[in-house]
Amino acid sequence: MQPNALKAYFDSSPEEVRQAHNGLCDALNATDAAAGLGFQRTAGVPADTVQTAVENVQQQVIDAVLGNIPSGSVDGDKLAQDVRNRFTAIENAAAAESSARASADSAETSARTTADTNLQNQINAKCSLIFGTYQGDDAAKRFISLGQTPKAVFVIANYGLITVNSTCYGGLALEGSPCYGSGTVGSTNYAVEIVSGGFNVVNLPNYNVHTNYSYVKYHYIAFV
Repeated sequence: MQPNALKAYFDSSPEEVRQAHNGLCDALNATDAAAGLGFQRTAGVPADTVQTAVENVQQQVIDAVLGNIPSGSVDGDKLAQDVRNRFTAIENAAAAESSARASADSAETSARTTADTNLQNQINAKCSLIFGTYQGDDAAKRFISLGQTPKAVFVIANYGLITVNSTCYGGLALEGSPCYGSGTVGSTNYAVEIVSGGFNVVNLPNYNVHTNYSYVKYHYIAFV
């Protein structure tokens, strides 16, 4: 319709136009007007009329004021930059503390392991003693078993003698350094000799060495 024709149409019925206009104004001013106006739904406002859309938004505002903001609805982009900076600083501090604690725990574990190892080595290095007795049986050479090789063995007759008138009844033997009688120095006829698993004693009348004399009971201390 051309403008002139449209004007002529309205001019032909001015009273009808006035009444229609007034009716429209009255309808829009009505308290239930919003309930009759359509609204296109959105993701944030799922409503079909202006009235329900307004009520939905109002409820969201109330929930936000009361602290009932739905989980995940406020992300980092919605926070002020200074707030985001503070959160970043807190995260960095927490990460640094966690890393420092992990390093400290690792160092403590390493130090404890080293200390335990050193202590065990010291315990292993400490000398233990084996005490015992044996009755001589006149065998020319006799092995006294200890179950382990000693570092040193001291043998003495049970009445307290080691030597009497150049006769040897005992003595101190070290690992790699056997004990001699006065008549066997320089020979391989040892009075007391450390061997694997224990020590050897002898009864050698021709050399006055009696560490296995049948009439004598002997006491010994083995250092292992």
